[in-house]
Amino acid sequence: MRPGYALLAILLALTTLVGVPVAGPGPAAAAECLSGAERRQAVQSGQAMRPGQLRRAVQGEMIDLKLCWRGGRLVYVATVLGAGGAVRRLTVDAFSGALVGR
Repeated sequence: MRPGYALLAILLALTTLVGVPVAGPGPAAAAECLSGAERRQAVQSGQAMRPGQLRRAVQGEMIDLKLCWRGGRLVYVATVLGAGGAVRRLTVDAFSGALVGR
């Protein structure tokens, strides 16, 4: 076995034993979402717009909304029920209301 592969095999074995995931965190773990009190504070301090103001950015019925830190900024992660029953997850800048991801 080549030296690089031996090291990789050892690391994989160790992560299996201690339960550390081999792959990085998923999309949900990549963002740290705020609690209710933290959301209120962010809105009151002007760091984030009120959730009702997001209607312009999302077209459809919001069925879930979270305020999270992602990429060093606050974003709303919205789950939206659109026309025809399509469910979409949108990421909206919490300060400007600009759509930053689908």
